[in-house]
Amino acid sequence: MKEILKDLLRCFKLSLKIFLIPVILGAVIGVIGGLVHGNLNLQGILKSVDTTSIRISCFGLAISGIGFIKRDMLEPLNYEEKWMEYFNRFNLVGVIFFISLFMLAYSTIIDLVLFKIY
Repeated sequence: MKEILKDLLRCFKLSLKIFLIPVILGAVIGVIGGLVHGNLNLQGILKSVDTTSIRISCFGLAISGIGFIKRDMLEPLNYEEKWMEYFNRFNLVGVIFFISLFMLAYSTIIDLVLFKIY
């Protein structure tokens, strides 16, 4: 049980780092879209960040779903020993699943903030 919680904590930390990618990408898309349409505001930028992060996290959940169903499609890792240094119990599909799930939770928080503000 302790190993699973340790792996979940590591996935949580990794998901915070990976979540910066859709935040930056969504902010750039929101700023460009706001400048093109002539209505640059914080709500539009946050909505673009929210949409981008939801799409990326759903893509990760779809990949992990395929990995859970068709285990033979995913080849074994080349660096299995190195992987076991970081994750004791989770395999690649489990890590992708939990990172995507955490990212979807962050997107839900952004969506709730948008709903409460506007």
